[in-house]
Amino acid sequence: MNDHHDQTRLEVVCDEQGFLALEREWNALWLKANGRYFQRFDICLLAWRHVAAAQGRKLHCIVLRENGELRLVWPLVSWRRFLWTYLLPLSPDAADYTSVLVEDGPRAAGMIEAAWRLACAKCKADFVHLPYVNEGSELHRIALRERHVLGRSRHESWVAQLRDETDWATYCRSLGTMNGKKPGQLERRLAKEGDLRVRMIEPSDVSTIDQCVRAMLAWKRQWGERTGKQGVWLFSSHYQTYLMATLTKPGGFPTGEPPARLIAVMLGDQPIAVSIMSHGNPLANAVIASFDPAYGKFGAGAVAWEHAVKWALEQHYDIDFGVGSERFKTYWGRGNRSYAWSMQIGNSAWGVIGHGIVRALRDLYLWLKGMPATRGATARAGEGPDGTATMENLGK
Repeated sequence: MNDHHDQTRLEVVCDEQGFLALEREWNALWLKANGRYFQRFDICLLAWRHVAAAQGRKLHCIVLRENGELRLVWPLVSWRRFLWTYLLPLSPDAADYTSVLVEDGPRAAGMIEAAWRLACAKCKADFVHLPYVNEGSELHRIALRERHVLGRSRHESWVAQLRDETDWATYCRSLGTMNGKKPGQLERRLAKEGDLRVRMIEPSDVSTIDQCVRAMLAWKRQWGERTGKQGVWLFSSHYQTYLMATLTKPGGFPTGEPPARLIAVMLGDQPIAVSIMSHGNPLANAVIASFDPAYGKFGAGAVAWEHAVKWALEQHYDIDFGVGSERFKTYWGRGNRSYAWSMQIGNSAWGVIGHGIVRALRDLYLWLKGMPATRGATARAGEGPDGTATMENLGK
């Protein structure tokens, strides 16, 4: 698609070779646009190779150039489920935000609109799924204008603003308490249980990182069973491989370090809590964390997060804790709350018909059970036409 008057070119890159050719320009755009962790070229490439391609998904990377220069990139994938095709952002399927990497400026909104229209027209999807779109963003406004918004739900998200803090001790004095404890108190209590060490594991220590990642995912699965938030990704070997790559493979950009770091709370030689943080630009992401439930009463998970926040402060990063209202997020966020929406858009008549049929069957089933029927577009956000949950419901 070309606009000769404005020298604007839109295209869809559908093969890995074309994707790889974007690396240098993508990295430059990411720096210029203060891109997010999940928008990094190396992270997207790892998500493609270790998760999306491994699951047989198809690549659709929207690219926009002006006068030959890359101004926008939006990597998407499609997959077939039963009789319908879904289009969604390229990601490891673990509750990442949806956002378009675009150069800021007066033309940004128009470029995002053009990318959206191209994706809807050319990728041949029955549904477009948008997990965790920031409220008030241009993409959010565009999606809301669509005729067939079949599902949507709103989620809290929290950011710790740390870049202007002078030092850790001063910052801690400005905080209140979490569960009656100031920073440092939980760690001192936990230290009474044995040989306690909290450390950031070096990328070269692959065996310890592997030990920690396996333990963390096992704890997370137990947590999912207790809370009913059993995301498919938690049981996926693809996601585990992806996580390992983000922690051990040199990123090559911008510093050559792996894009994420792992902090482990060790009791003896065994991990009891793990948190994974991304590098920032300058906003870092809290990727994933968990703790051994046997040490839950000691606040082992809170200790891991405390050290993660301290590291981010020392790097002059802010932290996006992602969606959810867990106590540690509200504590470190100190009121810096925003919202994100997960949305599912009907993009074809076949998709809208399928959604209507399945919803009618579901409502009939609920009526026979004496239960209330679903209500409006917000009732079943994230479900496909077959009634099964898509990425929105997978949790973090």
